Amino acid sequence: MLEANRISLAYLITGILASKAVQLRQVASKVVYPGKETSLVERFRRFLQNENIVVKTEFNPFWELILSALSQSQLVLAIDSTKVGGGCICLMVSVVYKSRALPVCWVVFKGRKGHSSTDIQLALMKTLKSLLPAEQAIILLGDGEFDGSELVTWFEQQTTWRYVCRTANRLLIEHQNDWRPLAEIELAPEEETFLTDTLFTQTGQVGPVNILVVWPNKVKEHWFFVTNFTDPDQARNWYRKRFSIETLFSDVKGRGFNLDKTRIWKPERLYRLIFAVAIAYIFTVFLGVDLIVRGPFEKLFRTDRFYHSLFQLGLSHLNHLLKTCLPIPDLGPLPPPDSFEHVVLAC
Repeated sequence: MLEANRISLAYLITGILASKAVQLRQVASKVVYPGKETSLVERFRRFLQNENIVVKTEFNPFWELILSALSQSQLVLAIDSTKVGGGCICLMVSVVYKSRALPVCWVVFKGRKGHSSTDIQLALMKTLKSLLPAEQAIILLGDGEFDGSELVTWFEQQTTWRYVCRTANRLLIEHQNDWRPLAEIELAPEEETFLTDTLFTQTGQVGPVNILVVWPNKVKEHWFFVTNFTDPDQARNWYRKRFSIETLFSDVKGRGFNLDKTRIWKPERLYRLIFAVAIAYIFTVFLGVDLIVRGPFEKLFRTDRFYHSLFQLGLSHLNHLLKTCLPIPDLGPLPPPDSFEHVVLAC
């Protein structure tokens, strides 16, 4: 990246952190800039329009920082989508770190939530695979949007990943020589089951795979999952971690940077804006970790229990550093997640 673009990115991230917003005028209003504020807004626009900025390449150093902290353990990845901008959807893969998920790669497209095409999903998965060490154990968790037979076929043929993906009850599976929709599996309320050696969808006939059926108490209906885990308890326990990516979306939206309020409607510009937001988010989580590991945590929060996420701790830590004119710590290295204690009792 050219030096001028790197400086523009630094201004943009600084303004996002200071304003907790992504509207360019609000962002610019919080940045100390030698020129006019309107000139800074135009500088931000030029950055977001710049097709020469290769986000995957420029984001890679931040991914390497995260990966170094997780290199001794299996990576737990989650994929989900959220609405951003004018009629756009961000499909994102994140990696689970403690109680939060950190962004890995993403794509932005015009569409409705829950309706990403198989081509878009496969393209993102291929990008993801190129970022992962070949020898690393991977667990991938997906919501019902990511249950297509083509995607599951790709998992089976192109990777050694373990996966658990929620699937729709209308889809047909073959079990014991009988094709039937998942909704027609005869189960009483609260009853759960685990079907092994099934073929997944009548059109795709992927398999053998396994089908986990659970009864979440909050929704009072059966949920269905396609997985290559052979232990139903493992599949169930790993899938629970998928909800960490929902906290990521909450953090970059209403709890943090209000990404959902942007008026940008072109996917390629939103893609670059999310690049800046992702760095701001990672930086904030790093500050939260730094507060626990090296910072004055006991001076800012009660120490007998955690009521704040790593992201919320990071925002508070940044505010404390700025108020007291203390230096901002370097970004990295991120400590392994098992090297410190942090269990959120309430967000």
